[in-house]
Amino acid sequence: MRYGIYVPSFGPYGSPAVHRDLAVAAEEAGWHGYFLWDILPWSGYELPVAEPWITLAAIAQVTERIQVGPMIVPLPRRRPVKVALEASTLQDLSNGRMILGLGTGVGWDYSRFGESAKRGDLAHRLDDGADLLHKLFSGENVQHDGPYYKANDVQFAKVEIPIWTSGFWPRKGPVRGARDADGLFPQIRDEADDFRLPTIDELRTIRTDFLAAGGKDDADIVIWSPSEAGAPNSERAKLYEEAGVTWWLQDGSELAPDELRRRIEAGPPA
Repeated sequence: MRYGIYVPSFGPYGSPAVHRDLAVAAEEAGWHGYFLWDILPWSGYELPVAEPWITLAAIAQVTERIQVGPMIVPLPRRRPVKVALEASTLQDLSNGRMILGLGTGVGWDYSRFGESAKRGDLAHRLDDGADLLHKLFSGENVQHDGPYYKANDVQFAKVEIPIWTSGFWPRKGPVRGARDADGLFPQIRDEADDFRLPTIDELRTIRTDFLAAGGKDDADIVIWSPSEAGAPNSERAKLYEEAGVTWWLQDGSELAPDELRRRIEAGPPA
């Protein structure tokens, strides 16, 4: 089991300097990853909002071991070729420590800027964009004629970038963006619409869905919960590890930066 910090990018976490210092503390305390939300400003978020790629670049400059990445990039609201260029550059800057999380994002990422937020369209755009990203990272000359994205005679330097896909469960359709994905970051809500950890039985179904949609058999399975009850501890971690979970993320959204720093400095479970 590996342990990471999962942090929002707005309000008290809207400063790249705050993330830089927290990531340094996380590396020193033995955590394995530091992952940052990718969101757009709107009235529901306390300002300011930090741009994730610039912030992650600052983190990569002052750390040496900890893995970093945006978690998750709402790919349908970005141009895949631009994401590929940003990800390739950050992978070089971090000496291979980047993980790229992909998903569709939330409806207001689109509707507040006059774009369609139809879930079906977003899901298929994620599939097409993820397919293009895999091709761009391959180092080969890319000819892509997808339903949403095109590329003609495009070539990037070959780069190895683990890609995790994300989505909500239970699902009525296939896991989007899962084909050839290196990991899965499932999201589950409780009756009060708060995020919660999946149960062990749910994890079996989730992994089966992921593999059926084309995910890799040895992929990472990543869990998180913003509730205090879901904070990582060694006893619970062993149960989840036996169920196939490889990463457990400590959420920071309900903690002030100084509270999160104290939790980080206490280190991950033994």
